[in-house]
Amino acid sequence: MLRRPTTLALAIVCAGLLAGAAAGVAAERQLVDGIAAVVGDQIVLESEIDEEFYLYQMRTGGSTAGIAGPEGLAIRTQIVSEMIDEMLLVAMAKRDTIELEPGMLEAEMDNRIDDLRERHGSQEALEAALEAQGLTIDQLMGMYSDDIERRLLAEMVVRGEIHRKLDVTWGEVDTYYAEHTEEIAQMPETYEIAGILVVPKVSEAAKRVAIERMTGIKDRLEAGEAFEDLAREHSDDASAELGGDLGYVTRGIMVPEFEEAVFALEAGEVSGIVPTRFGFHLIRVDEKEDDRVRARHILARVTPGPADDVLAQARAESLRQLVLAGDDFASVAYEYSDDPISRERGGELGKFTVDGVAPAFTGVLFDLEVGEIAEVVRGDSGYYVLKLVAHEEPHLASLDEIREDLREFLFSLKAEEGYRELLDRLHSEIHIDIRTRMASEQ
Repeated sequence: MLRRPTTLALAIVCAGLLAGAAAGVAAERQLVDGIAAVVGDQIVLESEIDEEFYLYQMRTGGSTAGIAGPEGLAIRTQIVSEMIDEMLLVAMAKRDTIELEPGMLEAEMDNRIDDLRERHGSQEALEAALEAQGLTIDQLMGMYSDDIERRLLAEMVVRGEIHRKLDVTWGEVDTYYAEHTEEIAQMPETYEIAGILVVPKVSEAAKRVAIERMTGIKDRLEAGEAFEDLAREHSDDASAELGGDLGYVTRGIMVPEFEEAVFALEAGEVSGIVPTRFGFHLIRVDEKEDDRVRARHILARVTPGPADDVLAQARAESLRQLVLAGDDFASVAYEYSDDPISRERGGELGKFTVDGVAPAFTGVLFDLEVGEIAEVVRGDSGYYVLKLVAHEEPHLASLDEIREDLREFLFSLKAEEGYRELLDRLHSEIHIDIRTRMASEQ
């Protein structure tokens, strides 16, 4: 199902563009609300189309100017079309009294916020980004709850009217394979890789420097200097420009050490030096309620230095020598790898096509024989000891190899056909009045 992009503010946050782009966009666009289209008893505003258009431009890196040009007109036309399609599905849901199940909207909104938090790297960074837009998380959720509800209703209609009525038999799969083997069964060259990751660790000396720095800041706080001023001057976090303000913090969203410290404080109290994986924090609670607190912090971030990098490389080489001397690769990965996901699988990283292998690894992997161990190589996360587990040349896949995937593919073809048929029917049943002049004729 075609979906229009997420709304402007959500997507700007997702893309991490709030720091600079949003101010320019806000100054550049002049939204004049008017009715762009009417679908049944629902309306689409010109401002909604404008928001989606600017979002598209931000995502693709295009200019936010020239919205009246041919390219801009084509984009806006597509946006209007997709918005109308969604409105038609929602109109059908209302007509057929389809409603969201209890808790469904709240769960989806929580998922959206979790995604934003993950993209930003921390709750602090997310709230700082929103603060720059004059928003809190609660306000953001309130602004877009109706939009998310519409999309959930549209998806429920598609599942009920199309997906639940579809079936793909194994006979259809066999027939399609026989008729389209050359087209669908081409399998690219693949490499199955295992790896042991060694991440450079921050030295104890660097930690001591950070602790001494935070101790000095703590002394200045106790001498009466303002927490906000010291945060602006010394914090290494994005919240520094806000005086360290993190907004309201609820349980379950911060790293455990930070959460334990912040909820142990009373309003007005300042913590001692709190270590987390981000560095060392001083935390002040400004307001405290039963399940949340409003907090500020000062962060001394600690990162590995050149000497730490050298040590990590040496450690990776020592693990490589263990494997070359006869130790089981999977056992060494399980015990020593710093990658928590692949470690549990004995270092298994998966299968990759030639284009899917990270550029840093191509120089050492492609010349290996199956079972061989590569030289230690630097990746984005640290140093890797890599093993070529298997290598497959390009080939035609057998029916057994792709049977399940082919069934899903045929299901998607039927679903797309059913989706278009449903929309064609709704276009004839539900009144549509397109009034915008900023899109070509539908």
